[in-house]
Amino acid sequence: MVNQLSGGNDGLQPVDYSYLLQQILRAIQGENLFKLSGDCNRLRMDIDGIAAAVAMTPGLQNPLTSANGVRSASVKFTERIQQQFSGQIQQIQDQLRRHLQETMGSGEAIAQTVDQMSRELTQVQGTTGQLGFTFNFNQSSPPLQKEKLRLETNRPGSESRLKFHKITLSVQNVDRFSSDLRQGIANYITTKLAPHDEEMQQELLAILDGLVQDEFSYFDDLQQLVDTESLGKLKKEAKIIYLEHLAEHIETSDTLGMIYLNDLIRRLRSIDDYINDSGKADGDFEVNYGGVTVNYRDALSRAEVFDCLPIIPIIDGNLGEHTDREGGERQFIFGLKLKFGGPVQTHAGQEVLDYNLMLLDPEKDEHKEAIADETRRESFVRKVLVRLFIYYFVFASDCDPGKPDYNPDQEGNFDPWPLFDERVMPVLSGSDEVAKQRIFAGFIRGMNKRNVRIKIERLRSMLQNVIKRQKILPTRTYSRKINLRKGILQKDVNSALLGYFLDPEIERNPKAQLKYVTIEKPGLENTALCRLEASIKIEDIRYFPETERERFTWNYQIAGIRMLAVVCTPNQGICWQQYRATFRNQPLILLDYDNTRLNPGGLNPSQTFIYRFTWTVLAYICFDLLLEKAPKNLFIPFLRLHEGTHERPFPAEKFLANLCKGLSYLLSHQYRSNSQGIRLQNFNRHRLENGLRSLYSVLPKTFRVMESTSPLQLDKLAVAIVSSRESDAATNPQYRKNRIANVTGEIIGIQRSQPDTIQIERLQTFSDNYSLRRLYREPPILIDTVNQLYQQGYRHILYVAQAPYTSTLNITRGDRDEDLYFMSPPLITALMKNHPDLKIYPIFFDKYYVCKLGGPKVNAFVVQDTQQLTSLAQDPRQQAVVFLNLFNGISVGRPEERFYNGVISYSTLLGDYYPQFMDDQSIRQDLIYDTSLKRDILQYLTLFHFSRFDRKTDQTLKLDPYETIIGEQSIGALSIFEQMTPRVEFNALAFLTEVKKVLDLRRVVTPGRG
Repeated sequence: MVNQLSGGNDGLQPVDYSYLLQQILRAIQGENLFKLSGDCNRLRMDIDGIAAAVAMTPGLQNPLTSANGVRSASVKFTERIQQQFSGQIQQIQDQLRRHLQETMGSGEAIAQTVDQMSRELTQVQGTTGQLGFTFNFNQSSPPLQKEKLRLETNRPGSESRLKFHKITLSVQNVDRFSSDLRQGIANYITTKLAPHDEEMQQELLAILDGLVQDEFSYFDDLQQLVDTESLGKLKKEAKIIYLEHLAEHIETSDTLGMIYLNDLIRRLRSIDDYINDSGKADGDFEVNYGGVTVNYRDALSRAEVFDCLPIIPIIDGNLGEHTDREGGERQFIFGLKLKFGGPVQTHAGQEVLDYNLMLLDPEKDEHKEAIADETRRESFVRKVLVRLFIYYFVFASDCDPGKPDYNPDQEGNFDPWPLFDERVMPVLSGSDEVAKQRIFAGFIRGMNKRNVRIKIERLRSMLQNVIKRQKILPTRTYSRKINLRKGILQKDVNSALLGYFLDPEIERNPKAQLKYVTIEKPGLENTALCRLEASIKIEDIRYFPETERERFTWNYQIAGIRMLAVVCTPNQGICWQQYRATFRNQPLILLDYDNTRLNPGGLNPSQTFIYRFTWTVLAYICFDLLLEKAPKNLFIPFLRLHEGTHERPFPAEKFLANLCKGLSYLLSHQYRSNSQGIRLQNFNRHRLENGLRSLYSVLPKTFRVMESTSPLQLDKLAVAIVSSRESDAATNPQYRKNRIANVTGEIIGIQRSQPDTIQIERLQTFSDNYSLRRLYREPPILIDTVNQLYQQGYRHILYVAQAPYTSTLNITRGDRDEDLYFMSPPLITALMKNHPDLKIYPIFFDKYYVCKLGGPKVNAFVVQDTQQLTSLAQDPRQQAVVFLNLFNGISVGRPEERFYNGVISYSTLLGDYYPQFMDDQSIRQDLIYDTSLKRDILQYLTLFHFSRFDRKTDQTLKLDPYETIIGEQSIGALSIFEQMTPRVEFNALAFLTEVKKVLDLRRVVTPGRG
């Protein structure tokens, strides 16, 4: 096997798992982890005991010999290590095979037992009652309805169905920034560093010119700073501007609500004034708690710092990035919504205010545990200190709305600044930890005493009423300047003569440079080294109903599919009781474990990694063995039982959940598989039905179109979804292109079987590991997959990948191909090679939020008129064009949580991206213009969204059907856990991909094994 991941001096540290694999081999040699029930219907795999024993082995070696400069380490092998790795994986497989044959009676019995444990899916057909796999596959969906909407500007707001607030952030003269920066530093040299020494000026200017030419110099660092941080700063400013925009243009009789809105704006502005106070030195902002030091000027300069507040605008959904290279303008288009202080999803449904006050409370378990935990302490302390500052400046007051003599007009007279400096800062900057905890506790008492919740509720009510109103707000553009302040430069001329132009503090703490990028209103600014002109545009976009509607239904297609069930459960407590009561006589594979293994105070970080690593290795090899001769019509559902809640999961349960998802994903390359958890706390039939619907959501479905405006003509359409996740990387950006990433993907097949009938199913998943140099150019796994689709008769492929958005100003331009990620011209060219009649449509998506204003209930809304959709993301050069918006209309949760609904927006690339292999006109004809092929493609894409919906009630389309591959809950993201070295990441899916390749190759070389 050729190892594509070995190389010379690429900045990556090799990993050597030989010692760990040797210990795993020794452990399984001494114990058979397979146990078969007397009726041969249940196979238990006791991996947990083996994993715990290996983890407790003293003196285990770290696979990573050196962690210096390492961010992630998973599959970087030398050639010698690769050969040894392959041999050890095969030895582990051989030992497990011997134990499995011993358990089953013979090698032939393995396949026979798997066949016996596999049932036809029709055998679990029935009404869902108690916990188990029984499900009503025969039930058709109710008639579903899809309605078209239009984006218009000349109709009254009272007729609109949806409201969307759009924000466009523009930065001008980006192309001139490098020369402006060079001139700004030159001016600084002649006026500040050496104002009276012309010879020294010339020497310094010569040094500066050398730095300008060096792509790894301080000059480049300054460009990178403005390039990467400006958008975040603009977003932070835009949140306040949005509140100001609402305050200026809304019409309301709620005088008290308006007082609270204007006071919120005033207090948010005072935070920026405080941290930008030129009369204070950086050291004046340093505070500490629990041995962790935080600089408020640095911490409060970050873009997301306001997001912890109960009511604050959220900029969410990236609708486009456009660059006018001739004019030097860069545009970013986003959606806007208001956060209304509802429940925090990750913490028992607490309101935002209660959750954040709980974090501050030194008497709460959450606070105590985080402070005691070395791995969590630093981030938690930063969170606590920042929240104290933000909440003090926004909520501290001497006015109590609960008192009879309350005068709301006095709210604007309270200034938190001097009180914070006088009462809080001296304590937080000192060393008395008890006094700091008294500050925290006293602030919480004050918040409760002053009835802050009354103000929050009144402001929330007013804002919700205003947003729900039909009147269209006027469009407004606000001008701003992005300034890079002179304070970032060196003040010592002798250091500058040595080439050190940045302030020494930046050398010690690169994060400190954030505070030198500021956003100001237009006007006189004499502290700027150089600046960029910017603007913030806010628009009220409306969607209006059309008369065109379509209706359809769907059914499961389970004929000929067999099920090999897997149950993963803790072997104690309510989960084990439920398992014994429900599953003990059902055919299945059992993965049981002690769910307290990873609880705090048990295994140390190194032992935790080894426990997880051992589970990962053995679980995959065991399933690979069991399925060696299994038929391809198997469906392998992983049903997980959980004792912990969603908000407070057991760490071991969370790990096993992620591992089961990874196993299911890898098995889906050849079989159908999925993984779903059932939480037994507050368990009921409704939750069980939803859980099973999600578990079975990957099964084939057939849609019948009952009412349509045009007949379907396209026979086959494939949807290819692709993403990647880093597995091996150095912290030094010099080695960025040498990083190794694990590429993941999923293929969906959509076929028209009759004039009004479409079948949708997952065809396969795939994964492989590549260096970035190869990943975005010619990854074989993608090329092979497209070749297979072509051989199966697919000529149209929707190629869904990560949006090629950078969130930078493009001051420092990298490789254009790499900037497009999986949509780079070399990669698309490689996919289409030798297939002249193949059409691949590169598309990407994002989600934004709208407010539903009323009208009859509809399962889904669609906007597919490209001319109308250009008003969402106007690209003067038409490089990226929006061609479809889908909205599901679903409202879940409590009323205060249902205010906004998500919309998924699809875009494609136009222009000269793929000149040799894909005609720009082809994409326009098939996705942009109103043609029959476009209507079919968009219809199939919409039905794919419906096919992934995984709830029983209010059936509609799933807004994000790509979450398995793309996003923070993707399989790639869930496969990451900490390596033995703290703060170094391990990618379990990338590792298992290498294990899979060893076993697959062995099967090809020796096909008769087993």
